[in-house]
Amino acid sequence: MKKFFTFLLVFVAFTSFSLAQMQIGPKAGLNISNITGDDIENADSKTGFAGGVFFMYKFSNMFAIQPEAYYTMKGATQKETFEGETIDFTYSLNYIEVPLLLKLLIPIEGSLINPAIFAGPAIGFKSTAKVKAEFQGQSSEEDIEDVKSTDFGLVFGGGLGFPVGKNELGFDVRYILGLSTIDDSADEADVKNSVFNVNVYFGFSL
Repeated sequence: MKKFFTFLLVFVAFTSFSLAQMQIGPKAGLNISNITGDDIENADSKTGFAGGVFFMYKFSNMFAIQPEAYYTMKGATQKETFEGETIDFTYSLNYIEVPLLLKLLIPIEGSLINPAIFAGPAIGFKSTAKVKAEFQGQSSEEDIEDVKSTDFGLVFGGGLGFPVGKNELGFDVRYILGLSTIDDSADEADVKNSVFNVNVYFGFSL
């Protein structure tokens, strides 16, 4: 019996390895970000860039794990009125973000399209945090001191891949939901990042 279980374990490991496929490559896209929460008002969306690299390990025909690392521009815009005059504020919060995604691959027999859905946690490491104020054609910019150095979020979305030889060209659409406040002041206001993101990627098969 012991020999049987040993054989079974070796067989499963070998089968998993033989099914495994790996990809690595660049990705880049557009963010439409905002800041949400009980303590934020009148915030509007801001566009920005996101780009970096990903690594996908496919351990069965239907499941893969995909860590990523990329630079992402978040933030929001806001209008404030003082004594009848409107001041435009732009909050630029930039991070190095590292998500760990579990992908459900959806094979379609006879099709060259490779659809997938995914979800997973993400941690962002603050790169810069600035606010720019614009009024009557003049502007000034300064650092925001009370933004936390890390940001935690949940990523979920889906995408389509298209074979290019042994490689893959594709795109995905995702939403990054902020799970923790980014406010580092003593009051710790409820202020979270919220990002809608569209990417294109190219995966080199290994």
